[in-house]
Amino acid sequence: MDPHILTRRQVLKRFGAIGGSSMMIGAMDTWDLMGTASSPRPVWEGSPPRDSRVIVLGAGLSGLTVGYELGKLGYYCRVLEARDWVGGLMWTVKRGATHTEIGGETQVCDFDEGQYINAGAWRIPNRDQAILGYCKELGVPLEIFINWTDANFFYEDDPERGPLSGQRVRFREVKADLIGSTNELLTKAMDQGNIDAPLSDDDKELLVQFLIGSGYLDSEDHLYRPPTSRGSQDRLDLGALLQSGFGNRVRSLYQGTGGPDPVFQPIGGMQQIPFAFQRAMGDRITLGAEVRQIRQTDDGVTVVHRDTQTGEVTEETADYCVCCLPMNVLKTIDVNLSPEMSTVIEETGHSTSAKMGLQMKRRFWEDDDGIYGGHLWSRSLQLGEFSYPSNGYFGDKGVLLGYYGGGGQAGLSDMSIGERVEHVLSNAAKVHPQIRDEFESAYSVWWEKVPFSLGAYGRTPPEESREMLSRPDGRIYFGSAGTGTRPAWLEGAVQAAWRTVESVHTRAMQE
Repeated sequence: MDPHILTRRQVLKRFGAIGGSSMMIGAMDTWDLMGTASSPRPVWEGSPPRDSRVIVLGAGLSGLTVGYELGKLGYYCRVLEARDWVGGLMWTVKRGATHTEIGGETQVCDFDEGQYINAGAWRIPNRDQAILGYCKELGVPLEIFINWTDANFFYEDDPERGPLSGQRVRFREVKADLIGSTNELLTKAMDQGNIDAPLSDDDKELLVQFLIGSGYLDSEDHLYRPPTSRGSQDRLDLGALLQSGFGNRVRSLYQGTGGPDPVFQPIGGMQQIPFAFQRAMGDRITLGAEVRQIRQTDDGVTVVHRDTQTGEVTEETADYCVCCLPMNVLKTIDVNLSPEMSTVIEETGHSTSAKMGLQMKRRFWEDDDGIYGGHLWSRSLQLGEFSYPSNGYFGDKGVLLGYYGGGGQAGLSDMSIGERVEHVLSNAAKVHPQIRDEFESAYSVWWEKVPFSLGAYGRTPPEESREMLSRPDGRIYFGSAGTGTRPAWLEGAVQAAWRTVESVHTRAMQE
């Protein structure tokens, strides 16, 4: 192999060393190595045999999509959901929302009317045309979700991070100083003829002009002097910036959500999407129906479910059953699957992602710091992702996403709700000292402790397992996002649902 030629693997390794996993994932995404982002909406033809019946388990996005599409084709389709609301992980927590953690406390949300936190799914990349198409078809209005802004802060309190440790630094300061200082060094090297590149004199002159413009260098002495748009003239030392690790977020394109901006969110919360499906499907959805048993024969499927309010047990039969339940929930149900499929399901797993919303009596991030959306970037604070709302600008109150990360980080899963809130406030106060005085109430959703979820999004199964889960086991199909390559995204749920509809409809037409 020519030592001067870089392979994709070598480039990815270098990206990972320079910018961490986020930069590497961005490069993989560009080369389509992260799985298909979106595929064209399929067109199904033909009507099913008369009185064809399908039972769909779970009214999350995948289950709703399966039920909606099969209903349009003419199937009698019944969707069973154990909760008293639709959406699954698309849960918008508002005033009055409540749940009791498994083995833990009961919470009741007392946010003000109009305030909310998306406890699960919360943003839609613009490339995800399947879910965006349903928003248009079902009349769900969208607004821009602000993924990042130059006003957002970096913060690390690890002394090994160098002299910037313990200081909050604006994204615009990092970008300006990092690019400016780097361009200054490159321009000096160009002036001294130390750049070993096959460039003509004219090319070199044009390159210098580009470096001067993009790095805000002085056109005469080629020195970097911070521009006024940076916010101050106090230039950060290049060595300190590199040591801090803040530069890992500075790149030409932002790939943090699997694609460049814009990113969207439904007005009023992510649950507006499943609510729209519910309006379109009407009484084909049965809420409060906890599935207890699934039995299949050569001729059909029987599902036994229990009314969570009355305790009444009901049996329903159908030609096919589509299971869109979380795999962790399916593991707890009495179902006669083949030994091979049972093994695959037992080996699946779920993310332990958790979220906490914090209502503030004043939008101090806007009033005091000029921040409108985006995130606080920090690894040492153990807050996961701390984010500012992309709605309700200039209002009196607002809800911060105070925590979004693994439920077990910092031992939070084993803490009481009050202890979790204290952890978040204590860490966030290092960047926003006014947060304690402005705090009013919190709501904590640790998905592994939520009944009928037992975890957040599914972990992507190995290819062999995905192939098996994409096929029916007798008359039982598996259509949840956890059976595909993008289980953490709404698009993955829709794509899995489409695959399942195709499989069920093809078989029904053949039979």
